[in-house]
Amino acid sequence: MFVKKLVEKASKKQHSGGIGGLRAEDVSPRLAFHYGVPADAALLAYDPLLHVLAVATRNGQIKLLGRDNTQALLQSPSPIPSKFMQFADGQGVLLSVNTQNQIEVWDIDTKRLCYLHPFEKQITAFTVLQKSFYIYAGDSFGNVSLFKLDLGQRCLVDLPYCIPFAESYGSTANGGNGVDVAFVSPQPLAESNRLLIIFRDGVMTLWDIKASRVVFVSGRTTQQQSHQEEKNVTSSCWACSKGSKVAIGYDSGDIYLWAIPDIFSAENSSSSSNPNLPLQRLNLGYKLDKVPIISLRWVPSDGKSGRLYINGFSEHAYLYQVLILNEESESRIVKMVLPITEACQGMEFVTGLSDPNKQRQTVLVLLLKSGQICLYDDSEIERYLLQSQSRSPPTLPSHSFVKQPYGDSGINVAKFYTSDRTATANEDYFSTLASKYPWLLSMKDKGQISASLSNIHKTRNLYITGHMDGTISFWDASCPLLLQIFMIKQQHEDNTSSRARITSLQFDMSSSILISGDQGGTVRVITFKKDSSDNILSILQGKQGDNYDARSIKLKGAVTSTSMISNSKHFAVGTEKGIVSVIKVDDATILYQKQLECRVSGGIASLQFELYSHNGYDKDLLIVGMEDSSICILEEETGKLLNANPVQTNRPTRALLLQTLELSPNEAPGSDNHDTALRESLLLLCTEDAIRLFSLSHAIQGMKKITNKKKLNGSCCFVSVIHGASSEIGIVLVFSNGKVETRSLPDLSLLKEASLRGFVHSKNLNSSSSITCSSDGEIILIKGEETYFFSTLCQDDIYRHVDNINMVYRKDHPLREESSYVVKSPKEKKKISRAYLG
Repeated sequence: MFVKKLVEKASKKQHSGGIGGLRAEDVSPRLAFHYGVPADAALLAYDPLLHVLAVATRNGQIKLLGRDNTQALLQSPSPIPSKFMQFADGQGVLLSVNTQNQIEVWDIDTKRLCYLHPFEKQITAFTVLQKSFYIYAGDSFGNVSLFKLDLGQRCLVDLPYCIPFAESYGSTANGGNGVDVAFVSPQPLAESNRLLIIFRDGVMTLWDIKASRVVFVSGRTTQQQSHQEEKNVTSSCWACSKGSKVAIGYDSGDIYLWAIPDIFSAENSSSSSNPNLPLQRLNLGYKLDKVPIISLRWVPSDGKSGRLYINGFSEHAYLYQVLILNEESESRIVKMVLPITEACQGMEFVTGLSDPNKQRQTVLVLLLKSGQICLYDDSEIERYLLQSQSRSPPTLPSHSFVKQPYGDSGINVAKFYTSDRTATANEDYFSTLASKYPWLLSMKDKGQISASLSNIHKTRNLYITGHMDGTISFWDASCPLLLQIFMIKQQHEDNTSSRARITSLQFDMSSSILISGDQGGTVRVITFKKDSSDNILSILQGKQGDNYDARSIKLKGAVTSTSMISNSKHFAVGTEKGIVSVIKVDDATILYQKQLECRVSGGIASLQFELYSHNGYDKDLLIVGMEDSSICILEEETGKLLNANPVQTNRPTRALLLQTLELSPNEAPGSDNHDTALRESLLLLCTEDAIRLFSLSHAIQGMKKITNKKKLNGSCCFVSVIHGASSEIGIVLVFSNGKVETRSLPDLSLLKEASLRGFVHSKNLNSSSSITCSSDGEIILIKGEETYFFSTLCQDDIYRHVDNINMVYRKDHPLREESSYVVKSPKEKKKISRAYLG
């Protein structure tokens, strides 16, 4: 059962007798859950054994996407980007190198940073050798360092082994002036002890780890002899399963395929004594016209061939191509160009279960420059390659994007209602629903998963969304995987669909009435039919159209604000034209309209009905907040303007919230000028840059009396009044840069502050963006393709099933309990060792 004490349904006739302010011990701001892919995603890594995809951002966050719709968000201590990221496959460990050259060791079971290893030089290449879990790090001086991952302690161990530039680069090394290591990787053969090092200038070295010596050196010397233009290596990968071919991409757009000689027969030949023996460059002869090759990935198709995925982009051009290579010959065929719409930052092949059908699916995941994730079904790519050999023209593979489960139309406005925490939970029910939720990386049509109406009594949190295409949806938000309960498609009088953007929502639970307004100025009154059930959400059961009646009225200008009180016979609507309309609920006819002037272009930002009592005299008021922060007070029944001089801020500033407050008689004043505030109602006005408390009695007389004011540090984009467990109240403020403040009332003191890293608010009319808050401080923020579930107060068990959804991986054995991570102290420069590391 839902709580009946909600801010929106508090009657103007029933004051609580005063308010008490929230205290610091009542507040615990935190991110409860993050859904989706962060907007500033920049790097990918994948664990093929655990089926976990990691998405690193430019601000030190790493999003983990696992099986069964599990998701988790990791946050580094510093908001700095990662430049390399790789899993220790199957071990529940993720390694990340940030731009400050710190190697981070993450435990993805506990979702914490266990170890931080500072590296003295700039890391330019990074590889984890799977199974043995040795780590090779190439630096800007041309050296390659070696570490060992201690899986038990979740830390890195320094090894006494280093490959100096002077020994690996060959006879062309110039007085110790190093060249960046661009690529370092062990040869794929299991019995090989060789390491391939590719330098930025194109020099390639095959290094014998056991003997600590160079086997072959080739690359740049060959270019110089043939008078080729200088080019820098930008990407590389092995191009066969045997480690006999390597593909190299350059900033010039060239792609070379090099053959590695049979190093085992070479061990006993005289040629092994010549470290400058050139590797064979195969006749690939492929080039993207002046488009740097950012990344290469080779995928085996069968025993004799494989596919080379080529990603190239520059500031003005981008291209994603697939070549097919034969492992036993030099032949190659350009098979296809993927029609991506922007540059690609990274790629991974992800194998998982395309639930709910539980069919195995391999997906090519492309991380685009905008942060969007584009998906291609690998089986369709393979089918295209086969069809391209026939006479019939093949069809290009289809693609999709990772999207929120809210449908194709973004959310523009929302309301959130939470329930009594003492309600009985049914974990099995929500666990079953979560397993049916669409896999975020599924290529199949995700649609919208609906909650069973027969189980609607189990719903604990209700989320209502108004969309850009005019639809209104009701969601079960009992757990962070939102399940659609009901949807209303707006209709014109001629039964055609209205696609005007929903701009305002107001839902009164006690009367089961929903008021909506849209961009076109249409206001709809939707009255749900009640049944004998005690459950308030039973109104949503039944076939669409059969369980509610709808009436509408057309106003001048887009609707910007609506307000109603429980069991009232009328409600108020404000528009962008500055017109206030009071409308009858039963037949949607206008009682009266009032045009109000605004100092700048803009309309009505806030409306509130209020019963004002003074010296034993009661008066029904309609308090209007204009977008420029002017406050007008109307007589509710007639619309007569009571304050001829509106209360105004010194300069126009966008209003975010206007609400009346009544202080408790024993509320301690913050200063002497609060004395009158103890004896009367106040007007709380929140704008982008400040919070103000005005005397309501003075405002009715057209006088501005500020009882308290607090200037904000930053640009605020959302404010809401919140209620504690014992009716204490405060306000929560969300800033455009992701900062979240909780303040007490009436002294406006800062209680606690938190930050939503990565959240940046900018009102883009073409993208999904909304913020809403329940009366008990639960905030849902939607921005693009990610959703933040943020909790403000000290209350547990807000959402069901969160722990299971967060568990992307669970280890069989217990871990250490420490919450802090270990920082490695820098040591002296390592010396080369002849010891074999096997």
